[in-house]
Amino acid sequence: MAEGTGGTESPRNGVGQGVSGVVPGGMGDCWACGKPVSGRALFCHNCGAIQPPADLDAFARLNLERRFDVERAVLDRQRAGFARILDPERLKTRGPQERALADRHRQAVEQAYAVLRDPAARARYLLDLVRPEGELPGTPGKGPEDADLADLAAQVADLHAANPVDEDLLEQATLGVIGAIAGALVDLSAAFHNDNLAAVPPLADRLSLCQQLGEALGAVTPPANDPAND
Repeated sequence: MAEGTGGTESPRNGVGQGVSGVVPGGMGDCWACGKPVSGRALFCHNCGAIQPPADLDAFARLNLERRFDVERAVLDRQRAGFARILDPERLKTRGPQERALADRHRQAVEQAYAVLRDPAARARYLLDLVRPEGELPGTPGKGPEDADLADLAAQVADLHAANPVDEDLLEQATLGVIGAIAGALVDLSAAFHNDNLAAVPPLADRLSLCQQLGEALGAVTPPANDPAND
């Protein structure tokens, strides 16, 4: 399932405009040869030595634009690319200092991936990156306390208590959770795109609760005649 709707028009707060001007882009000196090297480079342009990890946000760490609409497949691909480059087997002939630096890079990539792979956590993280001073602009959106989500949570609780489980009710609740997750993702995307940052915290909480309900439904034992059990 796509985690957001995307869009070609850049939002006013610059969230979808990439990381230019946000991350370190100046030159420094390579610790090994002393030649100039980009602050974002993994390897020295002159001697090829592995460089210390720069102080980057999670989006820049994975070479992604600062935006909420990031497909999980894109995150996985970026993570896998860095894993190949920094593979310990590939770097086993390097000295101990370079291997230690490569390990720090791997840890930084994994930390960035962990932050961005969960869309609710990604929304909160991105909000912290672009948060203006003072009150957040816009109007709060749907939160986890809304009546529709309360009804859905009650359905999930009833299914956990039911024995046997009603197949129709299980399907209804599953479709409800899927729809609620999709709706929260669309609303979060629109909130960032339209600079309605006040809507992000309640929507992120709503999405988190939807995800928890989905996990709870996954623990419900399907009816005995469910084809999945055949």
